[in-house]
Amino acid sequence: MPRQEASAGSVSLLLLGIGLVLFVSPFAIWWSGLSAPWYLPFALWLGYIGVVAMTNLLGGRRDL
Repeated sequence: MPRQEASAGSVSLLLLGIGLVLFVSPFAIWWSGLSAPWYLPFALWLGYIGVVAMTNLLGGRRDL
């Protein structure tokens, strides 16, 4: 059986869901209330942006 690759839309929706859980949900209130360093939100955003950029670069060319 051939391996199916994830479509660009499904990967984008997955990343959107992860971003919403990390930065908008009640989970964000919990991790922001921890005694974490001041740069934790910036590090999480940077990591999220890096993952999105990496999937965009490794995903190949997608014509509309």
